[in-house]
Amino acid sequence: MNTLAEIIQAIFPDLDENTRYTEQDRVHIHKACELALEALSLPEQTVVRSIDVAKILSDLRTDKATLIATLISDGNLQNIYSLDLYKEIFGENISTLVEGIRKLNRFQEFQVERSTDEVQNERLRQMLLAMTVDVRIMIVKLAYRVARLRHLKYEDESIRRQIALETEFIFSPLANRLGIAQLKWELEDLSFRFTHPDEYKQIAQGLKTKRVAREDYIKRVIEILQSLMKKHNIDAKITGRPKHIFSIWKKMKRKNIPIEELYDLRAVRIYVDSIQTCYEALGLIHSHWNYVQQEFDDYIATPKENGYQSIHTVVIGPENNTVEIQIRTDEMHHHAEFGVAAHWLYKEGGKSFDHNLERSIANVRQMLETSDDPDIFREISTELQSQHIYVMTPNSEIITLRQGATPLDFAYNIHTELGHRCRGAKINGRIQPLSYTLRTGDRVEVLTIKNGQPSRNWLNPNLGYITSSSARNKVKSWFNKQNRAENIKSGEALFHREVRRLHAEAIPLDKLMQRFHMESADAFFEDLGKGRINERQLTTALQALNKPASTQARAFTYTPETTPVEDYAFVIGATNLKTHLAPCCHPHNGEDIIGYVTRGRGVTIHKSDCANILHLSHEEQRRLIEVTWDKTIAENPSYTAELNILAFDRRGLLRDIMTLLTLMDINLVASNTNTDKDDRTVNMKLTLELNATMSLGDLLDKIEMIQNVESASIRTI
Repeated sequence: MNTLAEIIQAIFPDLDENTRYTEQDRVHIHKACELALEALSLPEQTVVRSIDVAKILSDLRTDKATLIATLISDGNLQNIYSLDLYKEIFGENISTLVEGIRKLNRFQEFQVERSTDEVQNERLRQMLLAMTVDVRIMIVKLAYRVARLRHLKYEDESIRRQIALETEFIFSPLANRLGIAQLKWELEDLSFRFTHPDEYKQIAQGLKTKRVAREDYIKRVIEILQSLMKKHNIDAKITGRPKHIFSIWKKMKRKNIPIEELYDLRAVRIYVDSIQTCYEALGLIHSHWNYVQQEFDDYIATPKENGYQSIHTVVIGPENNTVEIQIRTDEMHHHAEFGVAAHWLYKEGGKSFDHNLERSIANVRQMLETSDDPDIFREISTELQSQHIYVMTPNSEIITLRQGATPLDFAYNIHTELGHRCRGAKINGRIQPLSYTLRTGDRVEVLTIKNGQPSRNWLNPNLGYITSSSARNKVKSWFNKQNRAENIKSGEALFHREVRRLHAEAIPLDKLMQRFHMESADAFFEDLGKGRINERQLTTALQALNKPASTQARAFTYTPETTPVEDYAFVIGATNLKTHLAPCCHPHNGEDIIGYVTRGRGVTIHKSDCANILHLSHEEQRRLIEVTWDKTIAENPSYTAELNILAFDRRGLLRDIMTLLTLMDINLVASNTNTDKDDRTVNMKLTLELNATMSLGDLLDKIEMIQNVESASIRTI
């Protein structure tokens, strides 16, 4: 393929006849082929050429956008053509594909010495899937790997071993998992050639010495079958099916038998037009030849877990030789070969560490048909997203964490003491705050001090340092073990700080103690110091007892007999929606709560720190809704408050504060800012319109995290 016309004919053989190509498609195809041809003339940066990869994918009937992206993803073009330029020429969809292909082609995380660690291998496979924003990117990566393996015999021994083992343990199972049999088989055979060269040669030689006789035999069987089908008016296509070397080796090992005793070295496939015809063909075959009963499998009547369908039978054919025959429809064959009915649960023995990812991949297999609709592929890619992320230690060990995890969650996942001593983190070589949200593929290095101890701020949910209950419990456990007097002192300091910030000095301490069912001030302060009562719970309680007159309502409504009415919560702005209290956390009137929209049972009310709420997936979090104990607030969910901020002046300070208020959906009613030019301090008074359910502690914490802000307080008007 040295000319533009040859490339177009090889990759897009139906370009001239197929009306599904628009004029813009034709322009993009010609430009992509020109760039791929240009890449051939440039000094070689990588072993594999994108034209070879695109030809592999064209044979798989891949969509045009993927083929275009593959052609322009050639490594020789990477430093010449930017993603922005590709976006301008080809559009965002194709430039996004190229970005993902380039990212996966830089993958170098597999370590040969860990190749037998199946847990790490599985995490690595899941990490690659989670990194793939579009499933087509992974398919292109697998095709790149096939092309690399075809050239591998020209590489040094160390490179051959690295690439082959990486393929065997990572990429072949991924091709298997996505159900792309055509790629899987070649990945397996080519990597097996370099990981087990002696066994490969032995099997290849055994097949070669008998190939002519076997091929002649298969021709005779096909002729007999064609005559049999024709005689009974069955329209069937019959082919001989080559047995792959890696598959032969696995079966020999599994059954502990020599190659001569394998039933399916002589194999044919019969393709018919309907399920009924499959059974008609089976009946004719079994009436013509005896069959091996224990080798018969009807995967049409009982499909495999992964959806694979076909009839498998082994007959005693001419000269008493065994022949495996598979009978299927064209649709079944297309699904099996090109990505719908993947064999991964069957072939991998059902091993898995992420059941949600399994279900996602099962859905992907049902959607992975040939399509040019980018929305379909975006939907597929969303399906592939797991509720977990996969991050790496500095020495490339992969750690599984929940979505939203932070460097502190990572540190405590590795070891409790590492979490206690953590004071910072490098993410991909750059220092990031401990509240940074980790993403799949991040490399995390924990920065520690020798005698470190956890900070009480880590327990404040508003600050976002910790998202996992496991890490949170380890921090609480550390504080529980500290001196009681020290905890009381710390808790009292925390209490007075929050009282000042919320201007809640008028609230009697005993009223707050009653709310938390505490019998003494020391017990209350001790629980604050230990983290049993966190800052969000404290500020929520202070906020509830310090409501402005416009929203003032009793936490409990009493009957004349002074018996509390049953707890009942309301949905903000929709008080008529049915609610009920969750039995898992038993929320009580006045506690910090959140609603979860169920299917057909209204809204379930949970405590905000309920474990079931904290462990919701990102998808499930969309069903959370704001609720309140106070019907007055639910019906009139806003009030006015004055926010006071003391800060050291700097360029952009006001902009950062306004940006935060916008992100929190807070309406600014009025502002008054005074700057002391001598000491460079700024006093701000901002009048805000607030939602009655907003956590004032959350607002203050976020304000105080802005650079140069010294303190913030708020009072209701």
